[in-house]
Amino acid sequence: MRKSTNFIGQPILNQLLFFVKHVNINKIANKHDAERYVKKFGTRKHLIVMLFGVIEGYHSIREVAHQQNLVFIP
Repeated sequence: MRKSTNFIGQPILNQLLFFVKHVNINKIANKHDAERYVKKFGTRKHLIVMLFGVIEGYHSIREVAHQQNLVFIP
């Protein structure tokens, strides 16, 4: 049985995002009116940060922002 060579050299986060299509995220967000009050941090960016946090073992977005030296306004 041959191994698939589609994902060689790609980080795990990229492999996960490959299966989550941008169109599907927008369709679900529009269905639930999830982006009604969003100004900068949209649904797709939030999903990417949450997936990164889960992979890296963080418990909240605040931890991700602190570890990555990002500006976080409480």
